[in-house]
Amino acid sequence: MVTSVFSSFGLALGGLVTSALVQYAPAPTRLIWWALLAVFAAGIIAVLAMAEPGSRRPGVLASLRPRVTVPRQARGTFAAAVPCLVAGWALGGLYLSLGPSLAAQATGSPNLLWGGLVIFLLCGTGAGAALAVRTVSSRATMLAGCLFLLAGMAVTFGAVAATASAAFLVGTALAGVGFGLAFLGSFRVITALAEPADRAGLVTAVYIVGYLAFSVPALIAGVATTKFGLHSTALVYSASLAVLAAAALGLLLVRRRD
Repeated sequence: MVTSVFSSFGLALGGLVTSALVQYAPAPTRLIWWALLAVFAAGIIAVLAMAEPGSRRPGVLASLRPRVTVPRQARGTFAAAVPCLVAGWALGGLYLSLGPSLAAQATGSPNLLWGGLVIFLLCGTGAGAALAVRTVSSRATMLAGCLFLLAGMAVTFGAVAATASAAFLVGTALAGVGFGLAFLGSFRVITALAEPADRAGLVTAVYIVGYLAFSVPALIAGVATTKFGLHSTALVYSASLAVLAAAALGLLLVRRRD
């Protein structure tokens, strides 16, 4: 829950603060990097001041070697959760790459704060939803996440097609709830099946899938935008995410019957 809430809230806050600085503060291409540098410096000091939670033992260099494992008992669940993970993270990639441009197109406003507000709406509702359902079962959370993703993408598709700003914001909020719940539910379902010694490798596998889904579709969408335009690319991307969310939902329902 902590991982889901604070990572999503960080994205939300980063998008909002960045857009505000770019729109209203001086040096829009430089100030945000100085601000990030200050935050990272404070983070380094905070980490140095933290107490080490584990016991020290030799092998620091060996511990840096990447280790990715999906234990046998978790493989079926991991495979079933992949569509849900990919749909949620690819949604985040869409909004963090094309979201500000879509916001400008939907609202018709040159104010860059709209782009940050859209990111804040997506990630902020995701963080809030994850916090609200922290006591709900993992599978129910995944199921709800897929439903909200599907609904959000359907509304967003219609909003982009009609260039309707209010519907676009509603679709973003619905999709944001799905974004938070899909990751929280799938993360908890998968990691619950790992022994303590295998948990780090399994979490690594989850994030590899997540970050690939976060980046590769966004990169493809960026190339497609230069060739086919933002409007057509956003429609295809939204429809593809809706299909993926529907597939994840169907897979969850089939496995539930089994």
